[in-house]
Amino acid sequence: MGRADGPDPVPGAAAPGGLIPLPGFPIGGIDDGVVRLRMHADSDLEEVARLSLDPEILRWTFVPDDNSADAMATWLAEWRGRGEELHLLIADAESDRPLGAVGIVDADLDQRRCGIGYWLAPDARGGGIVARAVRLLTAWCFDELGVLRVEIRAEPENAASRAVAERCGFAFEGIARSWFTIKGRRADAAVYSLIRES
Repeated sequence: MGRADGPDPVPGAAAPGGLIPLPGFPIGGIDDGVVRLRMHADSDLEEVARLSLDPEILRWTFVPDDNSADAMATWLAEWRGRGEELHLLIADAESDRPLGAVGIVDADLDQRRCGIGYWLAPDARGGGIVARAVRLLTAWCFDELGVLRVEIRAEPENAASRAVAERCGFAFEGIARSWFTIKGRRADAAVYSLIRES
């Protein structure tokens, strides 16, 4: 991975492989008055593990099939150790009740781009919650990480995730064939992007 040419320095020090560690997320999280994005706390693990056992979440995400609070803690610790990813809780801004998760994946700040992934609990769906979360995190990526491109990649058959991308103004770029391995199988990816206009 080479260094992107551009007028603005990107925060962070270079890490192995050209990846740059993500700057710290605000301790109190960020919110729009309806949803709050914040770091996971140990007290969230049981509820997040329970919510993520929904068949649709297990079908389309990397959430472990044999989920439990312990498995969730291990999984989150593994992702945190990679440095180029950030996994956040989507919570109700008033009650702080967990509703789902959103995160930064495949961040390459050297090239000023990153991806966003998400899932939402069944009883929170249909009210635009995940779209709010995606908009919040995308704005934070542009403003705080200095990225110029944010991607959303979903399996072509994942109509709900694709609808969120379109609702948030991401442009469909096409199908990347055999893009990634998820739970032991190869899968295509519908690729969406949002470009920050300078």
